[in-house]
Amino acid sequence: MYPLKTAFSSLGRNAMMTIASVITISCCLFLFGVFLLVTFNINYISDQISEKCELQAFISEWSSSVGEERILKEISALPNVDSAEFESKEDAFRNAREMSEEMAEALDNMDGEQIFRASVKVTLKDLALADETAAQMAAVKGVAKVNNRRDIILKVVSVTNVIRIGSFIAMLILLLTAIFIIRNTIELSVLSREEEIHIMKFVGATDGFIRGPFVIEGVTVGVIGAMVAIIIIAFGYSALTAQADGMREVAALYSFSEVAIPLVAGVLLLGIIMGGIGSRAAVKRHLKV
Repeated sequence: MYPLKTAFSSLGRNAMMTIASVITISCCLFLFGVFLLVTFNINYISDQISEKCELQAFISEWSSSVGEERILKEISALPNVDSAEFESKEDAFRNAREMSEEMAEALDNMDGEQIFRASVKVTLKDLALADETAAQMAAVKGVAKVNNRRDIILKVVSVTNVIRIGSFIAMLILLLTAIFIIRNTIELSVLSREEEIHIMKFVGATDGFIRGPFVIEGVTVGVIGAMVAIIIIAFGYSALTAQADGMREVAALYSFSEVAIPLVAGVLLLGIIMGGIGSRAAVKRHLKV
């Protein structure tokens, strides 16, 4: 009871400092939440783009329907192939016409079977192995040519990796910064009660008993800051996804409900950890009497 009463009494007594600390922590946790959302969506968009970055194996003209089935089966069995779909000449012709009205008009007077070839469209498990998989597909008997969109695939892989590494480094920097801020905030509270701490040490109070109110104070500041950050992120991200709804044909973003649980858990947990670590660091040297 004593630690809770003392912690909340200190927060109320230093109201302006508490508010300033909550605002500062909220800003750090807001940025941390933004980087979490960026990471979630980069992975999600990368998966969507990966599905569109297909390898396409064109089948030789002389292949029979039996040969086409064999080619599809052999390509599907390759280790890096996630899915393989057969596209007939008729399907290719129809898909080309559906691309635009101009394309449909251009193809209306043409024989689709003379223009298009049957093919197998492949999505990959690992985009980095695209060249190796394309070579394996080309080696399948009956495959005339493999269309490898290597440039697009390499760009997707490189950009995704850079953003992931950048997000991790940024989140690490934010974590250390926020802990430093909480430490300094609790340090001010400790200094105002330094004499009281020394008296408690002299009469035999344990370090845990003395440290308790400050840890609770730091964790409380961290939790309040986390909740403020979560509310701002929720409204801001919901507005963003509503505006970006028209881009779903290119690449969709997660809805807030889909990322709410890991986001709230991550931001809240980080607020608690930062508050606990920062407050313990602030009071540590004052316990050495």
